[in-house]
Amino acid sequence: MARLAMVVHAVYPGDPRVRRQTDLLGEAGHEVDLFCLRGPDEAAEETGGPLRIIRLPVNRLFTGFAGHLAEYLAFAGIASVRLAREHRRRRYRLVQVATVPDFLAFAATPLKLSGVPLLLDLHEDMPEFFRDRFAHPALRPLMPLVSGTARASAFFADELITVHEPLRQLSIARGVPPEKISVVMNSADTRLFDPALHLRRSFMQDGELRIIHHSNLQRIYGLDIAVEAVARIGDGHPLRLDVYGDGPFRPQVEAAIERSGTAERVHLNGRVPMDDLPGLIAGSDVGLVPSRPEPYMEFSLSTKLLEYAAMGIPIIASDLATFRAHFTPEAIRYVAGGDPDALAGAIRAVAADPTGAARLGAEARRQAAGYAWEVQGRRYLEIVERLLAA
Repeated sequence: MARLAMVVHAVYPGDPRVRRQTDLLGEAGHEVDLFCLRGPDEAAEETGGPLRIIRLPVNRLFTGFAGHLAEYLAFAGIASVRLAREHRRRRYRLVQVATVPDFLAFAATPLKLSGVPLLLDLHEDMPEFFRDRFAHPALRPLMPLVSGTARASAFFADELITVHEPLRQLSIARGVPPEKISVVMNSADTRLFDPALHLRRSFMQDGELRIIHHSNLQRIYGLDIAVEAVARIGDGHPLRLDVYGDGPFRPQVEAAIERSGTAERVHLNGRVPMDDLPGLIAGSDVGLVPSRPEPYMEFSLSTKLLEYAAMGIPIIASDLATFRAHFTPEAIRYVAGGDPDALAGAIRAVAADPTGAARLGAEARRQAAGYAWEVQGRRYLEIVERLLAA
């Protein structure tokens, strides 16, 4: 048994990747101290079994570049001080830091100097994240600094993991030695996302097509495009789009619903507990992933896509390179991203072919089996144990 520290700029248990990792480490007999954001009304500290959650006094601001930078710096600074203080008392044998931001890795400096190995978990590619979120011309001169910080943090870490092979190859192209970085996919936890545990709705059993989408509402996920597609389908095709989640792009989605007159067909249901999602997916006919076709998204593999696939429901998704690297057209109905007319056509086509929809769902589940957390979790645990042994 070992005691590990984990630092992540996210809320817990809202981040499914972190939740899966902490659960697995606990099952393997390790203790984990998790340092994370503190949301409204959340306890500063709580302990459940082998997991101790330390919520630092920082929450998401999302007020442009200055707000992001202040938030990141505040979290990194507080995390560094608290991590060093807890290490003197708790004696960690491994520290894992998740990005973004990449420079959060340096919050572990006091532990690294005392010989504790650092595992860097690249949830995102920071340079591409910066390029997408902060596209103002005045910020372009900062790109070399962002890229340099990404390289420096990778050099600082003892080992790296990332969420899929295209991101691994991107890191290698930036100078990370291939033997230093591995893939542990951000896959669905089939202990939760198991269709055998949930009553499955027959396809359009009441004559209505029920579509589901869940995410942290951001512009890049293209939900406003999905709203426009629903509007263009017309009342002759009964359907309902249920959206679960919340985020900074919600006002724009609400404006799109009002502008398109789709309030009776598009329902923003807010955040729901992770444990409730599998049942909601099982009660839907189609999973929708309408991500925008932008450079940043070409390196993104949507967790919701993997969760829909694990549950065996048909999926309509934007035609993005990383999606195609993991699923063939026999498993997903691909559609040109950013095109509401094309998306509306794909929705009509799936609704008109129940047999084809069933084939899509079954093939997606078959192809997703190799990406399941049982497989990825074993790989993750092997990496952790190797670093602990070293």
